[in-house]
Amino acid sequence: MKNSLRSIVFSFTFCAISLVSFSQFTLTVTNGYGGGTYNAGDTVNIWSAAIPQTSSFDRWTGDISVLESADEWHTTLIMPAQNITVAANFKSIGTINIHYEKIMGRDTLKNVYSYFPQNFKGVIFCFHGTGGAASNWVSLLEYRQFLNDAISDTFAFIITEAEEITKQTDFDSDGKLRWAYVPYDSATNVDFANIRILIDTFRLRGITNSATKYYAVGMSNGGAFSPAIATLYNWHAAVSYCAQQSQLLMNTTNIPIQWCMAKYDNHPNVGSAGNAAALVNSQTLAGRGICTNYFSHDHSPVYPERFMRSGTISQTQANNFFTELQTNHLLDVNNYLLYASDTIAARIAATPSAYPYFLSLNGLQRIFVGTQVDAMYAAHQFYSDYNKKTLRFFDSLCDTVSTPSSVEEVRNQNLKIRLTPNPTGNDISVEVDEELIGEEISVLDISGRKFLNAIALNQKTTLTTQNLASGIYFLEIGNSVKKFVKQ
Repeated sequence: MKNSLRSIVFSFTFCAISLVSFSQFTLTVTNGYGGGTYNAGDTVNIWSAAIPQTSSFDRWTGDISVLESADEWHTTLIMPAQNITVAANFKSIGTINIHYEKIMGRDTLKNVYSYFPQNFKGVIFCFHGTGGAASNWVSLLEYRQFLNDAISDTFAFIITEAEEITKQTDFDSDGKLRWAYVPYDSATNVDFANIRILIDTFRLRGITNSATKYYAVGMSNGGAFSPAIATLYNWHAAVSYCAQQSQLLMNTTNIPIQWCMAKYDNHPNVGSAGNAAALVNSQTLAGRGICTNYFSHDHSPVYPERFMRSGTISQTQANNFFTELQTNHLLDVNNYLLYASDTIAARIAATPSAYPYFLSLNGLQRIFVGTQVDAMYAAHQFYSDYNKKTLRFFDSLCDTVSTPSSVEEVRNQNLKIRLTPNPTGNDISVEVDEELIGEEISVLDISGRKFLNAIALNQKTTLTTQNLASGIYFLEIGNSVKKFVKQ
């Protein structure tokens, strides 16, 4: 009886081991990382090797049908029940000489970086985040990798900086140096005016012309600025990284907008609430028939080679820092970061003796490591993982939706608000349909700040606007919004 029982147990154990061994398959990653043995059904991250400065990432080849994105340098896959092989491929773009100059803006000389390849398909304006500068886009790896991909896709680009950055002055006393997207006009808003001047400058030089298409990409505060300026100047499209923008603008803009958010955004003005608001904004545009996308960048496991991407950190340094993260319990069992860079920096400051390898890095290397930590954690950080998604959006938009102009024509026919005169001076007359009597009337700027309130007691109401600064405003009543200009 004992022998029979032992035989049954042995047979069961052998079968179980056999099932486990047969359910594991090998992923081979050539010219990249993430390969290994996985169970069928596992979600696996793969990355290309460090991309040379004279190249851009081209695409993955091999068994690419299982990849989430075959053209992004970092992507994921669901491991199939078979061995697979993929290889990362780069595309040479040669040595890129980004032109730097100072161009006179409305009030002061502006730092400007630009690049115009032959037969470029459009110009991308790139906007930095709060406290950033134009140089971020050409000196920090995540940004620069986007520029290289844009060059590879034959886009031109122009980069400048907010007036508060140029003058190092907090004009609006909000405690930050950043882009201002209110007031919403190019006459009184110096940041809008400066972009207009740059457009005119390159056109006068014969580099661009009246048919040139313009696009906006921005991070954080620059991400909020991008849809605003694209709307004001009627550009082709805008992409916002880690910024939601206002619902009010989504009710009126005709510009295709894509959001690239960070799933674990730790910025106090964004976070999970901002991610949700960006999704609602995208749904609002889709409901109005305007091309839009929404992506949420997820976290990814840490691997030492990621810290070597800048070319300034050696394999030994990268391995030592990776071990330091493990030893100090900053990674989980699957090597995902447990904290964003700000928390890790605080821990290093509290116990510096526990982080000798990180502290052996120079200042620029530490900054680079911080950006990579936040990109892997999916915190508030520009990331290059969705470069091709952004460029595809610029290239093709959404071919199946109605054109924005036709959508706006239909929408205007359904508006229940009539404003006269528009533009206005000291007073504006608001006429509404009878069903809106009793509703609250609000006047807001593009950021959603409320300036005037009234109740529609009759079908016609007069509002005093003489105290409003010149610019563009939105009058909201019920579910309807109407734009007007205060001269």
